[in-house]
Amino acid sequence: MHRCVCAPLVLVALGCGPSSAGNACVGGSDAGGSDAAGGQTGDGAVHVDGSSGGGPSPEAGPGSDSGGNVDAGAPSSSLWAMGYYASWDDPANGGSYPVSAIDWDGLTHVAAAFYLPDGKGAWATGSFDTASATELITAAHAHGKKAIASIGGAGSGPAFEGAMQSAPSTFVTNLEALITLGYDGLDIDWEGGSLSVTDDQTMQTQLIGALRTASPGILLTLTAAYENENSLDDLSWYAAVAPQLDRINLMTYGMSGAWQGWESWHSSPLHWNSNSSTPTGIDSSVSNYLAAHVPAAKLGIGSGFYGECYTSPVTAPAQALGGSQVKVSDGTMSYTNIMGSYYAASAYHYDSNAMVPYLTLSGSNAQGCTFVTYEDAMSLAAKNAWVKAQGLGGVIIWTISEGYIPSGATVQAQNPLLEVMKSSLLQ
Repeated sequence: MHRCVCAPLVLVALGCGPSSAGNACVGGSDAGGSDAAGGQTGDGAVHVDGSSGGGPSPEAGPGSDSGGNVDAGAPSSSLWAMGYYASWDDPANGGSYPVSAIDWDGLTHVAAAFYLPDGKGAWATGSFDTASATELITAAHAHGKKAIASIGGAGSGPAFEGAMQSAPSTFVTNLEALITLGYDGLDIDWEGGSLSVTDDQTMQTQLIGALRTASPGILLTLTAAYENENSLDDLSWYAAVAPQLDRINLMTYGMSGAWQGWESWHSSPLHWNSNSSTPTGIDSSVSNYLAAHVPAAKLGIGSGFYGECYTSPVTAPAQALGGSQVKVSDGTMSYTNIMGSYYAASAYHYDSNAMVPYLTLSGSNAQGCTFVTYEDAMSLAAKNAWVKAQGLGGVIIWTISEGYIPSGATVQAQNPLLEVMKSSLLQ
């Protein structure tokens, strides 16, 4: 999941615990799933004004403009590598990852996170500012990449609901203004909500249809949650809305927690171990979306450039919790911090079944971590190979700044995980 501007995301706070497949955090307030949103006709789109939906999105891949025209020097792969660049990453906002430090060779798209709905059709304080947006868009285009404005983030559902209930036309106008600013598309990251899943999905369908009508050629993406194998959701709505979208990206990171009935597990396991006490895996989540008839080529998976820290007595995956807690994750446990303050060759292990690394530690560290689950070059390469083999649409990265090593002598050395995206996904 994506964290808000104010604090690192804690999944339990969003209601994405063990009884939920995570879809409570995307377009709904409960975890029960829903049928396809009511009122749909034809391709599933309903405009804000209630008319039937427009045509499907052109599949504008990396290296093409929003009208599908191929840029010179476009990467040969049609796969996406879309990295999130957060407002708090910008040094102008107190961050430490300047746009000039981005390794663009490891990306096809960059997503500016976030534009925060205020519930009235406009933007809340803390949204991505115009100066940062202009710098990011200019740099992306100079490197032949696409820039997308990401709307929402953790806990944004009620504000989306308010905007769609009270000022849908104003909201669409303000979204379209981002395209005028220079963005190539929009990423709808609707997480949580006060209404039912059905209500939220109906409003999302209306919003997507209105945007497609206003700007038929823009890139339009939607985030979606991973699935909990113990509590599967009805994913039929995603198949219904897929023709209107360029990508549906699964936030397959932060997939574990110290929840009742669970054992310790990996933050982003490629393969599920078929254990009901560790009921998440990228492969199983993707299988569920495919079974719901979401096209493989429009599905993306997520790679987190961060990890999770379990406390004692847990020291490895698939262990009884025994009072262990996930103390910190996104933000504090960035790849940068893990490598600088926690990693040791003697602590390193690689789960060859789940295809991810972990560290077994004594607990004598800043956060009292005894088990750290995270991503590294080997796990990213495995995920990228799997994405290719499954014919999926690509990968999203939360966030590219969390893989930044400032001491590197070159941009490539400063962004080792983006270099893996380049070599294993885009080449």
